[in-house]
Amino acid sequence: MYENHALKVIRSADNPLVRRLLGLRDSTRERREEGRTLIEGAHLLEAFLDNTGQRPDIVVASESSVDVDEVTTLRTRLDAKLVVSMDDGVFAKISPVSGRNGVLAIIPVLSAPLDAVIEAGGFQLWLDGVQDPGNVGSLIRTAAAAAASAVVLGPGCADPWSPKCLRGGMGGQFATRIAAADDLAAGLRALRGRVLVAGSEFTASVFATDLTGDITVVLGSEADGVQPAVAAAASAMIGIPMPGNVESLNVGAAGAVICFERLRQVLTRG
Repeated sequence: MYENHALKVIRSADNPLVRRLLGLRDSTRERREEGRTLIEGAHLLEAFLDNTGQRPDIVVASESSVDVDEVTTLRTRLDAKLVVSMDDGVFAKISPVSGRNGVLAIIPVLSAPLDAVIEAGGFQLWLDGVQDPGNVGSLIRTAAAAAASAVVLGPGCADPWSPKCLRGGMGGQFATRIAAADDLAAGLRALRGRVLVAGSEFTASVFATDLTGDITVVLGSEADGVQPAVAAAASAMIGIPMPGNVESLNVGAAGAVICFERLRQVLTRG
């Protein structure tokens, strides 16, 4: 475990670890081939350690962050040989995170098998073509906060394990299961319980719909909604009434309303 001694310091941008970190930051293909991703910041590393029971491959702290209390505390939880330091200038080429949060870590991608997610039931959030990584991260965070058993991403969605999605998720990826589905419609038909597709052309208000029990909510992209085949798998089409003079909500905001309306109903009836 942690020992209070000087860490190896990386000072060259040509160091192989720097190239690896940049590849995991920038390339979905490299993340898939390695089965690894890059997390940024002490908070995400703490969430990973607290929720997964796993350990990172390596942790990199900027020189200016090595001895701050938050980072020192994290180092006590890690094998000393897994932690290195990096010159602040080189670190900044990889990550905008600095100061007290100047920490990077390479971790395993923790995707769940789709079959296990389908079997689990409960409350799930499925995404169809949500391309913005900030929205995907925010939706994962919201779903995890509302005790969803899983978030499933279909074709066209942003990579939930990209650094930007991970920052948006703020640890949500480690607090609920994340799975991918090549065929959303087929996956939805295999689920038990009801499937509710949210959209602007809805037949029932989310506030007047029973959201308890085994239920899956599907959200599509803001521009295109869900695919017709996905809509055909729904038990009902639901939406959020908006009496104000706006046409729509951001998909992240819409997901938050639905997830926490579900939670409100569960708590009220429980």
